[in-house]
Amino acid sequence: MKNYLNKLKIAVINEDINKLEELVNESPEYDSIEEAQEIVSFIKKAVKLLQKEKNKISLEMQKIKKLQKFNIEKRMEKESFSFKA
Repeated sequence: MKNYLNKLKIAVINEDINKLEELVNESPEYDSIEEAQEIVSFIKKAVKLLQKEKNKISLEMQKIKKLQKFNIEKRMEKESFSFKA
């Protein structure tokens, strides 16, 4: 049954993370060893894609943390220079 393989190929090619998430819950069905090997190959590509997405999100989170730290430091700096006479 090539339906799973086709959906997997499309999800990997389109880098569709949501579709890959759906496919995780399906059991792959195949008619031949070659088809099973192709499924394994695309699953490996999907894993690489997910790792890439994870790294991208991690970098964005680091940027947000740096920005938060910067904002806190600026606020503290501003408050420490507020002299009231």
